[in-house]
Amino acid sequence: EASTDAVVTVIGNSLVPEPAVENGLSITRQYFTMDGRKVDLDKDAATLSQTDRLVVVLTLSAKEAGGRLLLVDHLPAGLEIENPRLVEGGDIKALSWLKTAWMPEHTEFRDDRFVAAFDFFRAGDKVRGASVAYVVRAVTPGSFVHPAATVEDMYRPERHARTAGGRLVVKAQ
Repeated sequence: EASTDAVVTVIGNSLVPEPAVENGLSITRQYFTMDGRKVDLDKDAATLSQTDRLVVVLTLSAKEAGGRLLLVDHLPAGLEIENPRLVEGGDIKALSWLKTAWMPEHTEFRDDRFVAAFDFFRAGDKVRGASVAYVVRAVTPGSFVHPAATVEDMYRPERHARTAGGRLVVKAQ
């Protein structure tokens, strides 16, 4: 007999790719073969073959020095991260062509995303950017939404950036 409030929460990725955004921070996502050759997955429907392995390189930069930044890269459903803590082939230290100057304070290798946290305050005014990388493998054939990678300042949310989203096709062997 009394009115009831209902709250509905929906979480997911848009079927229409969102455009890239930069507000005080910037982020780029690039893909490379294991020997360092660039792979273009930024086209409308990029295609991989099942079992292909790639190195994902995320580069972030800040217009202002300092900040505690959280980087999140959601994976398309057809890819899986090769966790370097479990699989020796997923360790990027073996890739001589890849150099990173500033290491994250924390990294997580989850089923659906890669997460890294950076503390630019610890470095003082010298650090305004960093790169981080991880290895993925194409495992499931199909056509998938390729979500955007995001970076945000954990204590100043107006500072954030997002790559463009897209689509990824994984072909069966």
